[in-house]
Amino acid sequence: MQNKTKNILAILFLTIVSLFAMRALIHFGFYTSHDGWHIVTRLYYFDAIVRDGQIPVRFSANLLNGFGYPLFIFSYHLPWIIAEPLMLAGLNVFDAIKAVFILTYIMSGIFMYFWLSQVFGKKAGLLGAFVFLFTPYRFVNIFVRANIGEAVSFMTYPLIFWSIYNLSLKKSFKWVCIGAFGLVGAMLSHIMVIFLFFLPLILYAVHLFFKTKNKIIFIIQISIMVFLSIGVSAYYLFPAIYYKPITVFADTYKQLYANHFTPISKLLYSPWGYGALGTPGEMSRQIGIAIWLINIISIPLIIFQFLKKIDRKTIFVPLICLITFSISLFFLTKISISIWKMGENFALIDFPWRFLAVTTFFGSLLTGWVVFSLRKSKYQIIFMAIFLGLIFYTNRNHVRVNQYTDIPLSLYIDSELTTNTDDEYLPKWVSREYAKKKQPLITNQDITMTNLTRNSKEIIFDINSQKQTELQISQMWFPGWQALVNGEKIDIGKSSFGGMTINVPQGKSHINLEYGSSEIMNIGNILTIISLMVTASGLIFKKFIWKKK
Repeated sequence: MQNKTKNILAILFLTIVSLFAMRALIHFGFYTSHDGWHIVTRLYYFDAIVRDGQIPVRFSANLLNGFGYPLFIFSYHLPWIIAEPLMLAGLNVFDAIKAVFILTYIMSGIFMYFWLSQVFGKKAGLLGAFVFLFTPYRFVNIFVRANIGEAVSFMTYPLIFWSIYNLSLKKSFKWVCIGAFGLVGAMLSHIMVIFLFFLPLILYAVHLFFKTKNKIIFIIQISIMVFLSIGVSAYYLFPAIYYKPITVFADTYKQLYANHFTPISKLLYSPWGYGALGTPGEMSRQIGIAIWLINIISIPLIIFQFLKKIDRKTIFVPLICLITFSISLFFLTKISISIWKMGENFALIDFPWRFLAVTTFFGSLLTGWVVFSLRKSKYQIIFMAIFLGLIFYTNRNHVRVNQYTDIPLSLYIDSELTTNTDDEYLPKWVSREYAKKKQPLITNQDITMTNLTRNSKEIIFDINSQKQTELQISQMWFPGWQALVNGEKIDIGKSSFGGMTINVPQGKSHINLEYGSSEIMNIGNILTIISLMVTASGLIFKKFIWKKK
């Protein structure tokens, strides 16, 4: 009962400090940010596509001046999946976005607390979670960049590591599922961030492998967790991976990293700003004084404990943190440019400063270990109090927006063509110049069109053609489109500018264009449904198929 009370108090404390940190979002309207215009428009179109019945959400026929754009085949889904019930409940786009920021920020701290408290104890969990919440990069993501995908992803990684830890202790299909859905969340919130955490996840799993008593069961459970996560997210992963090579994504981001390295001096400290990199008042890329300090403090602690043979079994955790921190520093700075060049054709990570997510996460884990190491010291509480005060003080100017705005939603929608700065999901066959200009739906001069109705997934109209001809349609051709002419399914061709063409007979015809699913999309859909059914069945019948020994 005492343990439960402590957890409730910890959750209450983390919720209060989270709301304090996010109080700038509890305000009418929206705010200036790097990605604000993009995310407002994305949620607007995601909601419209859901209401039009295209599930899973993939293609928007209305983006790019009505030419269409495969935004949600490639872009993250989880922030909008969380926001959509809020939209359906009546919240506007701006409030739904701010609610997602606040809710996932709170949950990230709570999940981090539960993981660290189970590993290192309640005090360690509380301070580690607080560090996780109060670091500069967390506030940059929310208040400066408004990168909702990466901001939401911070909620998923404590779940993944917490699940792996529990799977090393016991057989548990519940923890297999929690870990799987943590991985699903990571993939659906920001796929690039997964590559940043790949090596640390492997190191942590290997560490637990050598500690666990039943190594075979541990490997089996981790394998099921990974395969289950791939299965549940297959509806998104399969099309995204399969179709990405046909877009201009790799060419667009091939050398983007070259201008985004950060010197050590700016990682130590850089003035708080809201501008883009390279402009006056650019965004800060500081790691955070608290995280630098905890890494420095941990080194003599590790040496002392190793020499005195104290808690040697736990020393591998801070070593993982220090190794990960060092690797992150390497990739953040220009000295790693040769490694970046070797991987530039894959464009797995666009900006080197995304590694700040890793330093934030493992700085929090390392904080938990340091508090745990001081558990028998009379200075533990003093250290925690001083460290808590330091975190508050050094982040006191980071918990605010630059400027509030009251811009009509219609202006956001009208101003955004693709919601990507570089239109990176544009297929290679599409003429960028043609697509960016407002075009009539039908370009044939000898064809008249009437009774046009269209939404985000369907275009219906009647035509009258003077002869049998090839109908030129200013709507992006992309796998998944289906065409009916007078109720008969026909093949769709690709025009010279990247639109669709269909053969129509002389006279009047009724045309129905609908975006459905391609073969790879159907495979992904089926695998997702099967994986969800397996998960549900496993949870219902776990007592019979997951017997403890």
